[in-house]
Formats: sequence, structure tokens, C-alpha cells
Amino acid sequence: MPLTRRTVLTALAATPVLAPAAAEAAVPQAAVPQVAPATAAAAAVAESLPPGSLPEGHRFDLAAEPVDLFGKEVLLHHTRVHQQIAYDPVTGLGYAVQLMSGGRLLPGETGTPPSTTERNCLGDLCVNQLAADGTVLAVMHLKGFGHGGGLGVEHVDGTPWLWLETDADPVTSGFAYGKHIGRVAFTPDAVVKAGNALVEVFDPVPGATHITPALDVDHGRIAVRHVSSTGTAEYRVYELEAFKRHEFTVTHAFPAKYRTQAWCLYGNLVHQNEGNAYDAATNPKPGNSWWNVYDITTGEVIERTFNTTALHLEHRETEGITVRRTPDGPQLVFGFATQTTRHMALYGITGTISGPTDHVPWTGLEWDAAAYPAAGSSHSPEYRQSGNRVHLHLRVNRAGNTAWVSGDTILTLPPHLRPRRTQGMVGQTTGAGVTGPFTIRWEVTSDGALRVYDERGIKGWIGLDAGFFLS
Repeated sequence: MPLTRRTVLTALAATPVLAPAAAEAAVPQAAVPQVAPATAAAAAVAESLPPGSLPEGHRFDLAAEPVDLFGKEVLLHHTRVHQQIAYDPVTGLGYAVQLMSGGRLLPGETGTPPSTTERNCLGDLCVNQLAADGTVLAVMHLKGFGHGGGLGVEHVDGTPWLWLETDADPVTSGFAYGKHIGRVAFTPDAVVKAGNALVEVFDPVPGATHITPALDVDHGRIAVRHVSSTGTAEYRVYELEAFKRHEFTVTHAFPAKYRTQAWCLYGNLVHQNEGNAYDAATNPKPGNSWWNVYDITTGEVIERTFNTTALHLEHRETEGITVRRTPDGPQLVFGFATQTTRHMALYGITGTISGPTDHVPWTGLEWDAAAYPAAGSSHSPEYRQSGNRVHLHLRVNRAGNTAWVSGDTILTLPPHLRPRRTQGMVGQTTGAGVTGPFTIRWEVTSDGALRVYDERGIKGWIGLDAGFFLS
């Protein structure tokens, strides 16, 4: 889909000035600010949402045209992909977490600088604080925290507090992942180790691995995604104030589906993205970037939509998704890691869909309109997708009103809409001059071909209003 540039929103307030913490500083746990139980005013949030927020049932229109938030691809402090992004709900400043590059020593480290592989195995992270134009304002390093797949920012009394995984067990190969949730104040230039008293630790799912959090401060919730000891991935949702008191009462729980790059919680919805970088052999353009949307009240995937944003990027690796406040209302922010020396490109969608949660917009399909003209402006081929099901609508003629030939291929579906096996559907035809039933057979094959089969040599329009499953 084509992209337009938009002037980026400026930060709503000045950047908070924080003194650098001494490397590997140790502070008694009592020094970590503790949040008191919710007051009557805080409890009123459930009745009166913050200005510019959305009711729980509203959702972002994933068919809307996204805006390029920076108008460029941004280089972060390390030359690694951004794993997740988040925004301070008060100042509007952005935060991006990434794994550390090799060959660098942090304050307090001595000897040979660890390699990139060693940093991966240790779970050493860097959190970048970003201005509205993508400029890196400050960084903080977190050693032994994990992979950085989840990130939330909470603003308390002028201080941004980071929520992310922590307490990763070192591994000998691959990546280390956190097993607890940590809350730590963002402090420019600080280096903090997992287990330091500066980090408040939460253990909502004892024994879990690959655990990541997402904050929804507008609706007073936090969610975690974790992998159980049996290897099953699950989402759990909690009330934020109770969670901060270490009261882990689950309000919603449901299994996670599909491969996950990043995810976020907003209202009654979890938005999850997935996708790999282009590869000529295994993942050619347009790639395999998807959005998956869950209704937390039912645990069902209510939308699974192919992401066609920024298909022009040479390296396009799906990374990061969050919701931020803007003067125009909440904005779904998502991005891609780009270039050989990894950069970050971010895009935003502000348009929303209200009403029933099964309302998914129609999207047009490409077809040879000269050979098969549409039988009216409202009957051009189009589709909409909900979860694993694709519904098609079309009504077309054969050029010159010639007779239909059994096996005619009307169009070829794009790769993300192709089923794993051939599936049949029943369509309809005009009643004029037709002998026998007013129905015809359609098939969609694994290579995306949509064909019609009828031996009667009928003339006039033929139509389809039916669906099929991708798997």
C-alpha cells in the first residue's frame, strides 16, 4: 500500500532530566518507590477513560493507510534490530529495546569485550530513549534481562518506569530469555544487572520461560505472554494496580497462536505481529508479515490480516508493535528492522473501527478487468479475512458476452490468501437463458488460482459470495 509522510508529533512535555546512576549501583530494595493501593481517584479510571483513549471494544483499522512516523530509517545505539517499542504516556517520548552488539565494554566491565553471540547468550539489552524525529536521546543498559520481546513504559511522578522481562538464565548458544517480569526506572547511561535491588521483580507465572509483558495504562491493565514448562504459549491479563501489589489474579487467559515477533495490549484486544525478513528462496516478496488480533474476553483470533506496509524495503523484518497516545487519539505503532546495519522504520495507524467485533473491512483484489469486467461498481472482486477464513465477493462477465468456458481462471490470489489445499465453493449465475440450476462450481487452489467450472456454455454474469479456510 502506498505511504505518505506526515509531520511527526512532538513530545508533549520536556524530557525528564535524570541523573546517571553509578555503574552496577546497589540500592536497598526499600529505596525502590512503591506504589500505594489504588485510590478512589485511580479507581475512577474504569468509569472515565483518559482523554484521547478508546473504549475497550474499539479496534484499529488495519486496512487504513499507515503513516511513516520518521520519514526515514533510524539507527539506534547498537546495530541490532529493535525487539519492541513503547511510549511514555505523559511525555510522548519513545523507547526501543534491542540486544547489544559485540565488541563493546560497558562501564564496570573489564577484559575482552564480549562478542555479539556472547551478548545474546547472556541476555544483555540496551533501551534507547527517542525523540519524536527518531533521534536517540539517551540509553540504558540492562545485563542478564533477556531477549527484549516485551516493553512497557509507566510514568510516575516525573519518572519513566520500564516494564520488561528479567532474570534470564545464560545459555551456551542461541538466546537467553527472561523468566520474571521486571520494573526499573529508566536512567540515562545507567548499567543495571538483573538481580540488582533497583529492579522490582514480579513472578506471576512461576516456572514460566520466554515471559514478556505489555502495559495498557489507558485501561489499567497489564498482560504477560509466557511459555509453560510443557511448551505451551499463553496470554494472561491482570489489573495493573493489583499486579503492582504482587496480587496475580488473572482476569483473562487464552492460548497464543502463530509465531510471535512482538505484541501489545489495548482495551479488549491483543495485537500480535509476525514475519521474517525477505529471502529469495524461503520468503520472497511480499514476505510473510501478518497482524493477528485477539479478543481477550473470548481468547479468539478475530482478525488475521496480511501486512502490506513498506513492501519496498530491501530488508524488511517485522519487529515491534505498541499503542501510543496522540492528539488525534490512540495510534497503533509498528515497524520493521531494515538495512544490513540494522535500522528501525516505524509506521502508525490512527483510524479505528467501532461496532461489532466481527466487522472486518473489504479489500479489493487484482484481476483482469478487460477480460472479466465487473457486473457493476459494487461487484469488483474483493475479500475480507477473519482469522483463518477468507471470504470472497465478485460478480463478473466474460468480455464480449461470450460463453463461459469450464476451467476459466478469473484471478490469482496473492500469496497470503492461498489455501494449503484445493477447496470448492458454490456460486451463482444470472437467470437469463440458463437451463438447470442457477448455481456453478468454483475452486481455489494452493497456487492461488480461482477457477469456475460449468459445462453449459452459459452467458451473462457469474458470481461468488463464499469463503474458504487457509489451512
